[in-house]
Amino acid sequence: MDKKRRSEIDICEKPINPAIVRPSHEERMPLFLNVLCACLWIGACGHAWSDPTDKKGVGLAESEGWADPQLQALNVAWYYTWGGASEVKTRVPFVPMIFSMRALNASHDAPLVLGFNEPDNAKQSNIRVQEALAVWPQLVSQAKRLGSPAVAGNPVSGDWLPAFMKADPKVDFVTLHWYKGADAHKFMKDVQALCNAYQKPVWVTEFAPQTAAQSRASPNKYTQAQVNQFIKESVRWMNETPCVERFAWHDAKTGTSALWDRSGNLTPTGKAYAEAR
Repeated sequence: MDKKRRSEIDICEKPINPAIVRPSHEERMPLFLNVLCACLWIGACGHAWSDPTDKKGVGLAESEGWADPQLQALNVAWYYTWGGASEVKTRVPFVPMIFSMRALNASHDAPLVLGFNEPDNAKQSNIRVQEALAVWPQLVSQAKRLGSPAVAGNPVSGDWLPAFMKADPKVDFVTLHWYKGADAHKFMKDVQALCNAYQKPVWVTEFAPQTAAQSRASPNKYTQAQVNQFIKESVRWMNETPCVERFAWHDAKTGTSALWDRSGNLTPTGKAYAEAR
């Protein structure tokens, strides 16, 4: 807890004597301070706001009904929904995404915007490189800082992103999707390779041992102990690595890559991610 917040909380440790008679313009102060203290304690000491790292985030599936309680329990500092807007009422910062060509007409003018989602995947945004480059200025105009398209294939040695980046479009940070098991050292190696390839900050906008489809097919392929260790090592490394600006776990909805159960409560994996620093 920082010194400023600590000094604010100290107010609450000094009891207010309601028996003291004050002039009318001061009579409201005890109530004000009690309310202030309650707000400060909720903010400073509640589970959700125990000093979350400003890098750690999550892709939140609003269609599942997940909202502020899930964000708070997960102890994240930002979130996105694969869309241009969010209806979640929360103080956790939201980052919009221009998912596909169909989302080009949306107006954002946001500090941060994520680019196309998996343009090399026919089941996602499905955009050819030249098509993406032709409309990229429209995305640039809507963001102070813009993330690259997040590809399904290899962003360093694959076909799509290297061809896109070769044209030198305005990209402020490069995004990564990673689902290659529970080997934290392999994960670190791949992230570092992306940092080196384009010499730009990296956002890992989806990562987990398994995709949702892989988790449905084999929900217990990785043990809880393996996943917990992967989270601990990868999150610590990303927080300590300057080229990694942000990261977000992808909820597989089932198996050991899932963050929440069907009731919206944290799974053991969700608890490990919430506690990771």
